[in-house]
Amino acid sequence: MPNWTKFDEDTIKKVHGHIFYYRDLYEGKHSEIFPRAKNLIEKGEIIDNIMYGTQQAQNVKTPYIVANICKLIPEIPAMLVSRSIGNIQSSLSPDDFQAGEINADTDEIVDEPRGDVSKIIHVQQEVIDQIQKNSNLAFEHWGNILQQQVDGGLVGVPWMDERGLRLEFKARDVYYPHEDGMGADLAYEIEIDEQEYLHVYREQVIDGDLYTSHMLYLLNESRKTEEVPDDEAKELLGMKELEKVYPGRGRPFIIYWPNEKTFMNPLGSSCLKGQDGKQDEVNWTLTRNAITFERNGKPRIAVSKEIMVALEEKAEERYGERGRIDHRDLEITTFDDQGKAMEVIQIDITKIGDIQWVKDLMKLMLMETKTSEKVIDFYMDNSGTSAQSGVAKFYDLFTSLIKAEQIQSEYIYFLQQLIESALWLANYNDPAVVIEEPEITLKSMIPISRKELIEENNMAFESETQSLETTIRRNNPNASEEWIQEELARVEAERSNDDSFSLLRGRQTLQQFMGNRYENGNPIQDDEE
Repeated sequence: MPNWTKFDEDTIKKVHGHIFYYRDLYEGKHSEIFPRAKNLIEKGEIIDNIMYGTQQAQNVKTPYIVANICKLIPEIPAMLVSRSIGNIQSSLSPDDFQAGEINADTDEIVDEPRGDVSKIIHVQQEVIDQIQKNSNLAFEHWGNILQQQVDGGLVGVPWMDERGLRLEFKARDVYYPHEDGMGADLAYEIEIDEQEYLHVYREQVIDGDLYTSHMLYLLNESRKTEEVPDDEAKELLGMKELEKVYPGRGRPFIIYWPNEKTFMNPLGSSCLKGQDGKQDEVNWTLTRNAITFERNGKPRIAVSKEIMVALEEKAEERYGERGRIDHRDLEITTFDDQGKAMEVIQIDITKIGDIQWVKDLMKLMLMETKTSEKVIDFYMDNSGTSAQSGVAKFYDLFTSLIKAEQIQSEYIYFLQQLIESALWLANYNDPAVVIEEPEITLKSMIPISRKELIEENNMAFESETQSLETTIRRNNPNASEEWIQEELARVEAERSNDDSFSLLRGRQTLQQFMGNRYENGNPIQDDEE
């Protein structure tokens, strides 16, 4: 296990590589990391206003151009997967007896004037809902997936304190696994009373039991550590105890999710790995074109020597300075011996640089990162402006969807393991809580019209491949759990609202109601009549 004698950037790089470099690459801080850009800025040929402000840009007119494809690569799967994550549902049926016992003890008044009280129908689901609310999970999906893609890994751990039972998500650089694979450390650099500390949370499995501990180290200026005594550490961290044992827990609560894990990279690698050279070339080509345009793209006026002398004399006569030439004096002029007065000179800006080369580089980056080229085409061409069905969009984004589905399945497993660990903690304090891996409902990654959504789900229900509850949930993906249960009860009530005639003879059709009439619609008369 790690020996925390020193904690600095080299400590992080030794385990996690150049994750800070990839973060700068994603955030577009390319003028800080690419040598060619830094060299041009130092020479004063270009300026990065974001870095140096506008004062230094007064005499430099060409900015450093960044077309940040490295931002697009991780954000596309994050967008597709995060919007597909639906509600988290218990896989267990409600326990009426347990719900009755809970409601007898925990009912709280919601609306005092009416005297209404909240009733817990599904105790297990209520526990899962509380974990989601305490974790603000609905706001975490996009950031979790994005950070996992950029860093190459993501850490999750269940936590229980005065804020309640929740899931905590951490960046990869706080995670330090033990060499025996039986535990891990989470190392945080914190500041208490203007003093730098290193807080280490350790989980270790020993003889089938899980041991957890908190350690606090004082960091000096050279980034070396000095362990703080337990009593002082408890006071500084606000904890009653630093160590705890969970009997029967045979694996850590900490869950690590690597990106594209291999034997060479067991902790995963960034999705931007190997893309920095092509990103630099894209920026360099665009910036070089901007410099060329700035120097040669503006029109210039060429006049004869005699005209120039006349203009300078006019300027001296009017303003007292020969250099203050008034453009209005060019409206009336004389011709020289060859009949030429002045000439407008401007180069053909369409010949500057090679934008196709930039497009080829972008497509190469997208190909290597399994990102659909159509994503770029939506912005660079007009193909994205026409209306498309969900099926057409699916094939346009096929490559990205394949990648997103793999990330989606891994992320669902990651969440299920974290919630299972959280339920284990809850069960440790209250045996009535059942330990389970809940079901996570999925929505479509590609936006489709509500008409298509309802038709798709209703067809599945009518063909008896999907339950009524699932149909209602998928037709109303943003509805609350209470509304879904009420709607389900209303539909069931209407379906069972049959009279005695229907119960005896089945649901009546129009032809059955016409059974006592002739084809022309007149009632059948008795033979006696």
